[in-house]
Amino acid sequence: MIQDNPANWSHGFQGSEHPETARLRVEKDYIERMVSLKRETMDRTYAYLCGLLDKAKEELGHARSGGSSGDHRRQALRQHVDEIAAYLQGNDLKVDLPPTYSAETHPALKTHYILEEVPQFFGKVQCVLDQWYDSHLIALYDEMVVLTRLKPKSAANPMRQPAQ
Repeated sequence: MIQDNPANWSHGFQGSEHPETARLRVEKDYIERMVSLKRETMDRTYAYLCGLLDKAKEELGHARSGGSSGDHRRQALRQHVDEIAAYLQGNDLKVDLPPTYSAETHPALKTHYILEEVPQFFGKVQCVLDQWYDSHLIALYDEMVVLTRLKPKSAANPMRQPAQ
């Protein structure tokens, strides 16, 4: 009986794998899996909030055009803005909501946001969201460097001179 070439077998069936090589392979798989899970969560959150912003911007355009459905569009815009603010607050990010119309100037619009102030809110949200995403990417990179042991502890502060 002729036996298959052991090099064609999967890692689980190779009995000749050195224990240190197996440990490194398992460690590498673990690191890759952890990084991809964290990155996937960040990417989904970022994409969701960017999608909400795009929908809210579209609703702002409809609300500005007025027409017979202007009040409904303003209400839909308010719901989008409130959802964006709540989601950001849930992620410990603070952005001030746009101001609403006063009851004296526009009694019918007193619960709606001032349309001219909403784009500024969107800009702040996008800025905060981009900073949040960048900071999480940097933290993820730093964690990966520590897990892979690419950065020794002595390299934490390259300007520091060793004690003599």
